[in-house]
Amino acid sequence: MGQRALRVICLVALLVASAPACESDYPIWIPRSPRADALYRFRRGNRIGYIDQQGKVVIPPTIRWYGFNTGDEFHDGLLHVGAAEPVYVNMTGKKISYKNLYSAWDFTEGLAAAKKQEGGFWGYIDTKGDFAISPRFASGPDDYVWAFSDGLALIKTNARFGFIDHSGEFVIPPTLLDADSFHEGYARVVAEGQCVYASGIPTCPDVRTPGLSRKEQQSSGDKLPNCKVTFIDKSGRVISDKRYDDANYFSEGLAPVRVGGKWGYIDRTGELVIGARFDRAEPFSGGVGLVMENGLYGFIDKGGIYVIPPRFEWAEGFAEGYAVVGIDGYNGPVWYIDHRGNPVFDRKFAAASSFFKGLAHVKLLSGTEGDRKEHFEYLNRDGRTVFAYTP
Repeated sequence: MGQRALRVICLVALLVASAPACESDYPIWIPRSPRADALYRFRRGNRIGYIDQQGKVVIPPTIRWYGFNTGDEFHDGLLHVGAAEPVYVNMTGKKISYKNLYSAWDFTEGLAAAKKQEGGFWGYIDTKGDFAISPRFASGPDDYVWAFSDGLALIKTNARFGFIDHSGEFVIPPTLLDADSFHEGYARVVAEGQCVYASGIPTCPDVRTPGLSRKEQQSSGDKLPNCKVTFIDKSGRVISDKRYDDANYFSEGLAPVRVGGKWGYIDRTGELVIGARFDRAEPFSGGVGLVMENGLYGFIDKGGIYVIPPRFEWAEGFAEGYAVVGIDGYNGPVWYIDHRGNPVFDRKFAAASSFFKGLAHVKLLSGTEGDRKEHFEYLNRDGRTVFAYTP
């Protein structure tokens, strides 16, 4: 899902010098991970429940809602509901608590990062709560673990990054300065140099200093150059000697990269096959890439030719044949288009999600004057409402 759909919330964090921090949220909920199960959240007050693909309520609204439109996804038949605690709900609504654990996360590929006690080592449990990968990875300022993606999990140890497989053994040793999870067999990395890396949403960047410990980061100030990024394959081989100022993940064989202030696309050999001429560029989906020029979004094919010229102030990538677009930024209204740019369903909405496994989540425009309630629906690909609710 495209980063432009994220609504950025700037907070004052209780950090050194009260530095401003950011959290991001989506304007409307839908599962964002392609690995999520096909259950869909709805809300009654401060509680959430779930429907299936036919709109049938399978879990009534009894689960606490934390106020965000990120997360709340079922993975491997389980929903993580205990904040950092090892508490889950299964697809019948039954609560499952793993008593021998201190902390655990969402499942992916049948495994979830977990540890037995505060400050202890991380391992990975299976859906029964047993450690499939024994606790062996440190938790600390210079150590971290991530969920499995594309068969491998990213591990940070002593301020260096590597990847383990499902046996828990490193297949790419922790020598990388910085890295992201694998997609389509490739991972974005910072390969060399002490540098500053700012990636993510421009108004809420993820700023890192690869290769430095937390203590070294605090004393580095602004003396370091900006990082250059590249990609590795699953053997750890760097795909090319070319370096880029930023990059996003591979999708449909191409990855967006930034060269100076403009974005283009590379292939799996690292060659720039669509020139860097866009203000923004997102991973390909549905055979087209979402790009921005002069403040407007459009869609290109893999030859870099516009199939839908840039005319939208808001857009999501294509999913299951449709894309969400709008002409008033985050403020709506928005609607769905097909690959020719034509509107579908003959309806507009206050907010709308991309389609996920057959359903999309929409917030209706205000109805009668004085109606201050929010009304939501889930639509199937024919545009038919399968479930409607008012929180």
